[in-house]
Amino acid sequence: MSVWDKIKDALTTDDAEAAEEARREAEEAQAEADQAKVESQARADEARRKADEAADKAGLPTATDEEKAQADQARKDAEAEAQKAQEEAAEADRKADEKAQRAIEKANARKEKRQEERQEAREERQEAREEKQEARQDAREAATREEVYTVKSGDTLSEIAARHGADWHELARVNNIDNPDLIFPGQKIRIPK
Repeated sequence: MSVWDKIKDALTTDDAEAAEEARREAEEAQAEADQAKVESQARADEARRKADEAADKAGLPTATDEEKAQADQARKDAEAEAQKAQEEAAEADRKADEKAQRAIEKANARKEKRQEERQEAREERQEAREEKQEARQDAREAATREEVYTVKSGDTLSEIAARHGADWHELARVNNIDNPDLIFPGQKIRIPK
């Protein structure tokens, strides 16, 4: 599985920006690993070529013991260079995987933060709705707490207001009474609290 495939598996499409950033970082890491592999392989190939040349010289009937020893050394050097190239390639892959993993973790952290922010916003909206509903309920309760007084013979609006601790102007306004001197027995007067 390639580094990019690992990232795609780790991320959802919900956070396209974070996924794109992680993808770029993973591609950069993979490119670095690929470059290191190419360079290591080139060094190993060059060492093998030199070893082959030395072996060819050592295989000649006129080859000296020194040339044969050089050929053996060149072969050992080539094997060591090839081993080193494999180790460097493995290290480059490991570093690319680590960099990709960090990119995944960073993208996931950003995604989690956004989810938390969305959740907080939902909770704030819910609290606002609840507060609004409470305010409506309070208003309804206040409206139902209004007292209703039935006018009796000889009552005046100012006397009714005084008995209930209200202003007669407010009673006239709330009850749509144009002439405060004209109220009738049996008339219902709302008295706000």
